[in-house]
Amino acid sequence: MSDYEEDIPEEQQEEEQEENDFEKGSRPEDGTVHYGNIIFLKHDATGKYLTSVDGENYEEGSGQQKVFTGDDDGDDSVFLVVPIAGQEDQMSYQVGFDDQFRLQHVSTGRFLHSHPDIESPVTSQQEVTAFGSEEESDENDIWQLQAFPDHEYDPEDYLWHLDIPIVIRHVMTGQTLHSHEEAIDDDHFEVTGYVGTDDNDKWQAV
Repeated sequence: MSDYEEDIPEEQQEEEQEENDFEKGSRPEDGTVHYGNIIFLKHDATGKYLTSVDGENYEEGSGQQKVFTGDDDGDDSVFLVVPIAGQEDQMSYQVGFDDQFRLQHVSTGRFLHSHPDIESPVTSQQEVTAFGSEEESDENDIWQLQAFPDHEYDPEDYLWHLDIPIVIRHVMTGQTLHSHEEAIDDDHFEVTGYVGTDDNDKWQAV
């Protein structure tokens, strides 16, 4: 061990080693979501998974790639949790309540996205899409993790764990990521931005 390493507190050395060992695109090994982990987002009320498919775009509204919930937790339902643009040094950090992040759809590279003044196709709430790329990402890709109202969390634990109810709020418009039993086609349910917070805004990372 070098003299420099001897001067670094053991806890800091362990944290630095964890960052060095972290593999982007890995699953949350300790049950806690980190920037750089891949997750599935399960809608609590319907049991369906946040999903998008390359080449399936809205025919009206923005014309961007559809986002919906479906039964399959396969490749089209995998999202990468990444820091907001310009804060890539946070990769491997734990994500906690009130932290901001982007969700990148792994199979297409597009980001979970929403925008004001464009209505969703079925209920005319706020449209949610998959849009952009590593080179094209803006403020409409930024979301914030929030606690679900009235759920009893450990008061000493503010971190995003798998299998706990959470709210995902769109920072630019203040609306919550929302789904319901309104079908956009076959067994696919609409995903929207919603004013307020109710049981259809409850999600779990799995």
